[in-house]
Amino acid sequence: MAILGLLLASSGAASARIGPLVPFRVGEKLTYQIFWGPFVVGRASLEVADVEKVDDHDCYHLIAKAKTSGLAEWLFPVDSTAESWLDCRELFTRRYRQHRSEGKHVTNDETRYDYEHMEAITKNKWGRKKRVPLEQPVQDVVSSVYFVRAQKLMLDAEQTFVLNASDTNYVVTIRPDERKEIWLRPVGDVEALRIEPNPTLKIVAANNGRLWFWVSDDERRLPLLVNSELRFGNAKLVLYSVASTTPSSATTNGPAGATATTSASSRGGPLASGR
Repeated sequence: MAILGLLLASSGAASARIGPLVPFRVGEKLTYQIFWGPFVVGRASLEVADVEKVDDHDCYHLIAKAKTSGLAEWLFPVDSTAESWLDCRELFTRRYRQHRSEGKHVTNDETRYDYEHMEAITKNKWGRKKRVPLEQPVQDVVSSVYFVRAQKLMLDAEQTFVLNASDTNYVVTIRPDERKEIWLRPVGDVEALRIEPNPTLKIVAANNGRLWFWVSDDERRLPLLVNSELRFGNAKLVLYSVASTTPSSATTNGPAGATATTSASSRGGPLASGR
């Protein structure tokens, strides 16, 4: 909720650093296959779309999408787009927007983070507003992925951050508890760290489940796969393809790279395996 050396080539002359060096850049797009047990039930993606101004601050515009396909689309269609604006210098969220359709239930809301008055203001599809006080800058569910990627992750080293979700602030703890080599078709063999966030997602906790993220243990910090074990089954997101496009004119502090796409679509065999 990750890849080639081309994605991490040295910064080009057209790119100006505007904050801390991070392992992602404008143009990066990671695509995942969603599995329910052995069956592919949809696609998901994470994209660094651009750098945009929010309240006069440069922010990475992050887009996360997920959509069911095949039989899952017929049984229980899901179509979700979540957008986050991550402050380029300070690496906290300044704005979050989501459109989510699950069966007949539709959610549309937007949250703006007013750090001058230390409050999160969420407006729903009917225009109603809800205010939540903040004690410090926070992450949203999308920006948190990129915030964690930007951290120095080490085995058994614990870190915390504050996540704002569903009108609530959570102190989230992450601690990589396992390191092993994983093989993924888009990236080949890569050392990876396993992270189980605490607290976990509500749907996972409600079903007495557990959720793990595997992140590459290198300077790329690529989200490789997500594994969720629930009482009624197993769900996974497995990295399927990686694309990186050098923008013609964008300010970014990530490493620049030539246009590149690595996909598993034309190769046989499983998408991933642990060694």
